[in-house]
Amino acid sequence: MGFVLPSGESLDPNFWTRKKSVMYFGFSHCPDMCPLTLTNFGRASLILGEKAKEFQFVFITLDPDRDSPSTLEKYVQNFPSKNLTALSPNVESLEKLTKMFGIVREKVGQGNSYRIDHSNFIYVIDESLTPVKTFPGGVSANALASELRKLTEP
Repeated sequence: MGFVLPSGESLDPNFWTRKKSVMYFGFSHCPDMCPLTLTNFGRASLILGEKAKEFQFVFITLDPDRDSPSTLEKYVQNFPSKNLTALSPNVESLEKLTKMFGIVREKVGQGNSYRIDHSNFIYVIDESLTPVKTFPGGVSANALASELRKLTEP
């Protein structure tokens, strides 16, 4: 799948197979759930401590028209995690991802002030790209960390 990093480089395909990925799909102009979820990603990562190294937290934009890689790089700096990667998929990859995860995505409004109404879930996939857990987007950092910790146990 085609993703562009803030540096402008394409994402290494092995990115997904190095660690479990905790993913959230949203957009940087979101007024509520996206910032809450990304804040909770950072808090959960802090709560996990050393166990956080077993995960990569990933924010994937559903609005690549406005969310360029450089915009996303600045956006994620507003959140408490150093373990957060923001990705901007190309159109083909975005279509594949929304189908793969059953994400509802609808552009509402005109001009630059539009919003993206979207599904509000956190997805966890393992290193073989198999979905292992889904959480509601509003899950607390404590609950998220607790459930992720269980995924690190043998």
